[in-house]
Amino acid sequence: MKKEAIKVIIAALLGFISSYIVMSVFKHTSLSKFELSLYLNYIFTGLFVILTVLTLSYIMRYLQIRQLTRRPVSSDDEDAIDGQVNRYYADGMMMVQVSTLLSIGLASFSIIENHFGLHLLLSGLFFIISSFASYYYLNLMRHIYPNRDFPKYSETNYVKKLFAASDDGERHVMLEGLIRSQSSLQLLLMGVIVVLVIYSYETGQSQIFAISLLIIALIWSNAKYFLYVRNR
Repeated sequence: MKKEAIKVIIAALLGFISSYIVMSVFKHTSLSKFELSLYLNYIFTGLFVILTVLTLSYIMRYLQIRQLTRRPVSSDDEDAIDGQVNRYYADGMMMVQVSTLLSIGLASFSIIENHFGLHLLLSGLFFIISSFASYYYLNLMRHIYPNRDFPKYSETNYVKKLFAASDDGERHVMLEGLIRSQSSLQLLLMGVIVVLVIYSYETGQSQIFAISLLIIALIWSNAKYFLYVRNR
């Protein structure tokens, strides 16, 4: 508990310091509409390049996994191939998720900045591609392990069936990863709340709605977890 409290305090301090520096720079920097539009175009272009690289990368990973699972292997190489397939799968899923979130962010920025043309169209296209990729990746376990009863993503209670089809080692890895990610997410969202508070104070633009949504999300997430543990 002490370590977690220290992490929360550190995250809050870092959020306060970084947000104060950024807000101070923006507050004392005057940009014309042309300069602001130019900077936004650079940002959009850079993000589209990142999305293109991510899309090509997770498609390549998917093809590599299918190639490895179709290739006959000896019993000596089976463990090495399984390890490589699992790494490729994790890489691909991570890139798909990042691509999905970036495309949503780009679409949001495009709407906020009134870029309803090519920017919004491309961000929507990347979102559709990553959504299809996520579906194919989630069904990929059935091809990686054809002898095991992994569910289709479209089946009801997919998460429950996936957990039941996993062995003890896989369940341990999943649970440990989820606990670590939840802890990191909690700290990150607390840091974001601090940043929004500083932003509201420095710019005079109230972010109370966003802060309230983040607090509600944190309360809901914690309540759902602890109620599930309590009722087991």
